[in-house]
Formats: sequence, structure tokens, C-alpha cells
Amino acid sequence: MKKILGLCVVLLFAACGEDVEVITDSSREAVLSLVKLDSIGVELGEPEYVFGAIEGAVTGPDGNIAVLDRAACCIKVYTPDGQFIRQISREGNGPGELISNAFLTITEDGTLLTTGDGGEILGIHAFSYETGEWLGSEPSFSSPPTCLEGASGNTYMRKNLTLDASSGEPVVVTTITLNEFGNEEDLLVFMEERTPFTPDDMTAIVSLVWFGYYLAASTDGRFYIAPRSSQQVVIHAFDNTGAELFTIEPDLEPTLRTEEEIEVERLILQAKSAAMGDGIPIINIDPYKPLVRGLEIDEGGNLWVLAGGPAQPEFLVYSPEGDYLYRAGLEGDQPDGSSWAFNFSEGRILAWAEDPADGFQKIWILEKV
Repeated sequence: MKKILGLCVVLLFAACGEDVEVITDSSREAVLSLVKLDSIGVELGEPEYVFGAIEGAVTGPDGNIAVLDRAACCIKVYTPDGQFIRQISREGNGPGELISNAFLTITEDGTLLTTGDGGEILGIHAFSYETGEWLGSEPSFSSPPTCLEGASGNTYMRKNLTLDASSGEPVVVTTITLNEFGNEEDLLVFMEERTPFTPDDMTAIVSLVWFGYYLAASTDGRFYIAPRSSQQVVIHAFDNTGAELFTIEPDLEPTLRTEEEIEVERLILQAKSAAMGDGIPIINIDPYKPLVRGLEIDEGGNLWVLAGGPAQPEFLVYSPEGDYLYRAGLEGDQPDGSSWAFNFSEGRILAWAEDPADGFQKIWILEKV
């Protein structure tokens, strides 16, 4: 993957005027719990149920679960109760085959999208969720788009990284756009960031490629963007024309990482970088946790903001209008909670730990109580 650097310097948001409403939450008393219903994945056993490196999981329109296993170079599909159905793609460089991929998402019409290398194409790769058929691949002329987020119809949000040397001083241009598979033109450009290119800062390079921003989209045309930060967080909400509706500034305090959490974060980023062909760089971890480390939309259109500070997964939940509703947390002690990732789709909550305490990954199926 092409190495590029990004630090938040200049943000240009579409239709962002001085009258954009800023929303802060004043109370976090109401609590809703998430409990584990079931799980998919074993340490040893049939290969269909062993995961090498989970890079994404989504629920399809029929309730089945698709999981991107980066190590196995494929997408595995399971029934809601965890029975294996089929495998989509395989390792290789032929049409529809994958080599190194990440950032799985699904659009409303059932198109699975992943980004990375495959079929001699570095870019976006599309498959039919229903049949597993390869629908094609779209090449990238710079780094492949990352942070994919499915939206209405055949559209999806993505983060794009390009290098602009036209002024004589190399600058990294980061854009967050709405796209449609099969269409080369951006449908919407929500924001643009221009930052100096510093090739010797591998920490910022790797962090921007793999993180940088959190994205969420609802099928009724609401879009959310949260720059990753350990000191200040602002969540920007947009409508389906790209106009900014309001911003949310959660009442969250910077939290220091423990030495163990610093090492876990370093190992996760090094593994991701090595898997995408960047070698194993030296990573200097921010001693503070990101204030937010995920955005999700539930079946009611509410925005769930995953707080970065608590050791156990904790969400702040907002209405589509940005009103604070309640706090939600996962029941029980989770020793690897600080590395949990989530996906909300089709009324189901999926979760997995990027660095599981028991040494192997599984997909957890959660419900609200």
C-alpha cells in the first residue's frame, strides 16, 4: 500500500456555515445493556469456523452474516445461528481472487465491497452477497480507498488518499466521499483535508491509512464523519445533498492508555501494516486513547458512538436529529474490550476483538436488553 501521512490540519466541509447547530450531551444516566447471544468461531477445528484475521463483518438483508478473513483471503457466510453456508473468493491473483484486503461493507442492495489487492488490481472489489459472484474490481490510481461504509442502493462512503506535489511541497489530500460501484465520479464530497507529507513519520502514515476517520451512513440519507482524535472529538452530520446539518461534541475526557493497551495497539497496527505489504514499521503509540473509536447506525436510525476511554465497550446513543438518548454498555467483564470492533446492520449487532485475550478471534452476536 502506498505510504502517506496525515495529521488533521485543514478540514473543508461541504456546505458548512456558521449556523450549523452544535449539540453536546449533558447527561449519561440512562443505561441500556448489550448481552452476548451467540458466537461464531473456534480455536481449532473445521477450517470454515477458524478465523485467521477478521477485518470486517456485516449482516445481509436475509439475516445471514458475512465475515472478511484477511488471512484466508476470502469472505465466509454464515446463518444467523452460526452455520457455515459458503465461501466467497479465495487467495490468488486471478479474476475475483484476493491477496490482501480489508474494510468489508455491504450496500443496501446487497453488494459486498472490500478494498486492497486482488485479480492484479489494487482498489475496490465487489461481490454479490446473495450468490457470491464476483461483480468486478475498480482500480485505484493511488492508495486504495479505506474506511468503507455501505449506504442506500448501491452507494457507499469511503476515505480517499492522494499525494499532490503540484506546489513543489508534497501534500496529502484526504477526502471523504459518497460513491457508487461502477461509477467513476464521486456522488458527493463531504470533506477535504490537506496536510504536509512527512515520509519519515510512519506512525501517522499507518494511523491515517487504517483509521483517520470514522464513518456511518443510514439508508434514509444521513451521513456522519468523526475525525479520530485523542484530545477533541466532533461528529459532523450531513444530509443526502452533502449539506452539514449539525455537529455533535460528546462530553468525553482524554484517557491515558495503560502500558498493556499501548503494546496491544502497537501490535495491531504493525500486523495491519505488514498484511498490506508495508513491512513492519516502528510505531510510536499516542499515550492517550482516541476519544471515539467507532460510529454505528441502528435499525431506528439512531447514531451509536463508541467511546474510546472506557476499558469495556460503551456507547453514547443519539437520535437522527442529534439529541442525546442514552448510554449503552456490554454486560460482563471483557478483558479485551479496548480492542473490540462493532458492526450494526439489519437490526443485528456483531462484535469481535482485534486482540482477543484467549488467543483466537470469533464473531459475537449481541442483543439489546
